[in-house]
Amino acid sequence: MRAADVSEARTRRARLDRLADQFVGHFLGVGAEPLTAEPCVPSQDRTILFTNSAVVSFKPFLRGEIPLGAAGVVVRQPCVRAHNLRATFADQFTNDFILQFEMLGVLAPAGSRQRLSGGVARYFAQVLGLDQVDVALRVAEDDLDLIGMWSAAWSGPLLTNTHERDYYRWGFGDPGLTGRGATFAIAQGDGTYRDLGNLIAFERDGSLAGYGFGIGVETLAACLDRHPWILHSVPAGAVPPPSTEEEAKLADLVGLLVRLYAEGVRIRSRAQGHVLRKAVVNTLRLAAQLHVDEAQVLRRIDALASVEAPGRPVKDLVSADLARLAAERPATYSHDLSFWCDRGVAPDELAVAAAQANPDGVLGIACQVKDVWKGDRDRGRTSVTLEVVLDLPANAGKDVRKSALREVAARLAEDFKAELRGELR
Repeated sequence: MRAADVSEARTRRARLDRLADQFVGHFLGVGAEPLTAEPCVPSQDRTILFTNSAVVSFKPFLRGEIPLGAAGVVVRQPCVRAHNLRATFADQFTNDFILQFEMLGVLAPAGSRQRLSGGVARYFAQVLGLDQVDVALRVAEDDLDLIGMWSAAWSGPLLTNTHERDYYRWGFGDPGLTGRGATFAIAQGDGTYRDLGNLIAFERDGSLAGYGFGIGVETLAACLDRHPWILHSVPAGAVPPPSTEEEAKLADLVGLLVRLYAEGVRIRSRAQGHVLRKAVVNTLRLAAQLHVDEAQVLRRIDALASVEAPGRPVKDLVSADLARLAAERPATYSHDLSFWCDRGVAPDELAVAAAQANPDGVLGIACQVKDVWKGDRDRGRTSVTLEVVLDLPANAGKDVRKSALREVAARLAEDFKAELRGELR
């Protein structure tokens, strides 16, 4: 690994830290209280395997368990996006997002929306030095509270109904907790705007619970730099710098491995370990396609860990797990399971829950949504097909596979009242 590449990675890390410190410092300066971030493996939220947004840290406030002061709270939240690693190999995969990142977020009470929007406007203008025309807001035309609070603070472009309805409506894994979201986008100098972050109205059981503002610090850097790929602005994209999309995907996966191992996840962990196992396997598979051998992958991991996780034996931990995987030689089986479920159930929630199942005899499990069909209109049900991928010992028989799939189906039936379509054969 070239010393210049490692030096560039350190420069990028320092810049991301400055951007994060500026964000947090700005909102602390207007009265927000600092909030301790959730760990990579969430300590409170059992609806997800990994902390994937600042909303995870906000949930105790949004549920009404902890009172929220007038100026709200601010957090710098490390996140992992790893529920669908197989998408890394899809042709339509883009590098407009990365698998591990940090969210910068502010949550304010419902009665402080104008105070929040004013703070956001000053952040854009005074901290980032952006002009009014540089920041657009994509919003649903009937979200009048979001339109009103932002229009009173900023005169930049207001872009209504530019996307399908689902783009503006979110769920967060908790029953009754939903969001109406608008998206901030930053001018890129060529007449286009790039999505940066969100202004959100949080609702609990249909009643307003608070307003939030959140951005990814890596996305912010890419927007300001006007880089086509976020990887061009982060340490993982420097050791070494990618020149093709496939190389960028590999750099992203290496960054994910460094984050997970540094946070204490191991392949022998239960649900999180299954995801890590998949991440390791996918990394090696993609590396092989690019003619990057295992020793080179370990050198990249070591170089990146020296920047992102100094003092932690990440390379040694990865190397030990690679030896275990080589000794196990698991066999991989893919199965499609289709379920009827209520329209209010998000398909991705089913996939996450399936991946959290821990059937006996299974070395690893991964799941992704393969198809959604809103066909049972009379009963208000949706058909969701999941692709369930099982890693099993090479000598495992068909009965082990069927038993594991039954456990997955039973979990979804219990958690979501999902009804298996057809029989397991």
